[in-house]
Amino acid sequence: MKKKIGLIVAACLVFGVTSAYAAMKVYELKNEKGEVVVQINQTAKDPVTSQHKTYGQMLKEVRESVKPGTAVAVYIVPDNPQKIVAFFQKPITSTDRRVIQAEAGNMFAFPAELTGGYTFKEGFVQHMIIHDYKKEDFYKQAEETKKDVIVKELKVEPTIEQLGATYANHKGEVRIRIENFEKVKYVSTEAGPDDTVEKVKVDKREALYHLRKIKGADGKTESMEQSIEYFKDEAKLLYHVWTSSPEITKQDLLAIAEKLEESQPFD
Repeated sequence: MKKKIGLIVAACLVFGVTSAYAAMKVYELKNEKGEVVVQINQTAKDPVTSQHKTYGQMLKEVRESVKPGTAVAVYIVPDNPQKIVAFFQKPITSTDRRVIQAEAGNMFAFPAELTGGYTFKEGFVQHMIIHDYKKEDFYKQAEETKKDVIVKELKVEPTIEQLGATYANHKGEVRIRIENFEKVKYVSTEAGPDDTVEKVKVDKREALYHLRKIKGADGKTESMEQSIEYFKDEAKLLYHVWTSSPEITKQDLLAIAEKLEESQPFD
């Protein structure tokens, strides 16, 4: 099975390279055909990310210049021996739920409030990128102009790639994200040896719960992130519900996910 990942995930990968270790255990979500759509590989060592400051700074400057609703491809010459052409877009965002709902159409119905009294703070909608560029054109332009950074604006399709929102109450923030899986086969992530990954149920759907421990430079846990994700075959949508607030529990996330499952279209 050839691995494919969503565009925003691919774009984020240019910021660091994840060190791969042999998986101790693999957790999977499957669709109705028995095909894997989500995979979490729990390893014997913590996933390690390395970053190069110079490359990261230059890439950050380009990202900050991108306008909402648009996308770019960028080639950075220094410290880029593999000649990677990165691409990313800035989604449309708003604190007005009506604005985001108008952008989302009938793909997802943004509730004013989640179970537990979490109210809407901000939402986003991101569309699919049209990759109408050739890497060789970037290399040629960089050689001819002697510039360190080459940027090309990309067009985006009307089709939504993903959308989501942040909700909050006195306990903290909960974020939801819905990914369009029409053109994605499956996604794969890593879990550290001290993380908790388990199968749970969201209504009648199988789901994955992941408690991720984020460690500091001294190796001690500094924060934790909890997430629940499940796949809707009939709509080809992957749902994520997650939080980094220590006061929000697994049961809180499950209650939110179950209410979303009951109230969303395409059921």
